[in-house]
Amino acid sequence: MPLIFEDANNAPAAQDTAVKTGTLQSFKTDVVEESKNRIVLAYFTSPKNPACDQFAALLEKYVRLANGKASLVKFDLLDVQPLAMQLGIQSVPTTMIFAKGGLVDGFAGAIPESQLKTVMQALIGKAALSLDDMLKDATEKLNNKQGQEALEAFAAVLEKDEANPSAFAGMIRAFILLGQLDAAQDLADGLDASVKNPELEAAKTALKLALEAKGAPAPDDLAQKVEQNPQDLKTRFDYACALFAAGQPEQAIDQLIFIIEKERDWNNDAAKQQLFKIFAALGQTNPVTAAGRRKLSSLLFS
Repeated sequence: MPLIFEDANNAPAAQDTAVKTGTLQSFKTDVVEESKNRIVLAYFTSPKNPACDQFAALLEKYVRLANGKASLVKFDLLDVQPLAMQLGIQSVPTTMIFAKGGLVDGFAGAIPESQLKTVMQALIGKAALSLDDMLKDATEKLNNKQGQEALEAFAAVLEKDEANPSAFAGMIRAFILLGQLDAAQDLADGLDASVKNPELEAAKTALKLALEAKGAPAPDDLAQKVEQNPQDLKTRFDYACALFAAGQPEQAIDQLIFIIEKERDWNNDAAKQQLFKIFAALGQTNPVTAAGRRKLSSLLFS
């Protein structure tokens, strides 16, 4: 019996996409013929195995990162038993890698992301897997106050990795920078609960602080009032909130430290609590957070 992927009578595949569902009839065109143009991952899965769906999402991420140099075709093992027997597939998930019209490699199980990245880099080159570089570039734009450019750069990351929490975090911060708080809130509210990481939680906290400061006087107006009456701690507190909302966290922290120095328990520890919110919004690894914590510790324990 000839191998199924050598059967010239198989039906043509559907519209070409980076990720598709294959059948016994489309295997030759979807996988073997397509592998003459780019790397094809034939993924054998089962809807009854949650681990299969989880690893499929990881495969999809790296296929999309390949910028057209790879595709993923998913097969339900029960539907393609003759093919699975010929390829020696005994369990799911199993990934078979095709190139230049033939089978070149494969692995069983859900391998770690670091190992999958190494495999993909060996197949298509490191340059194609540029997600880290894309995130770095987008973050640099955000740090340089290029709100619209950052927004577009983070959106480009999501085109490659549609559930990337760092990209969503960056988009929320970009919306905040642009003053589009409603858009930031809509984005945050629409995220699936499974999309999370510390960066995203920090961005959500930053959004909460920005919403609390919405409609507040401009920092320059409050600065004049603080200069006229340095002991007006309530105005200084409002000034700190406005400074943070305007993207000046270091200056905001200094104003709150001033309040704590003058009256440690002012307004039921409002200044200290606001500091903690700012630290959370910036992220615990942010150098500004670290510097702010040192200032607070020096003041409290001196």
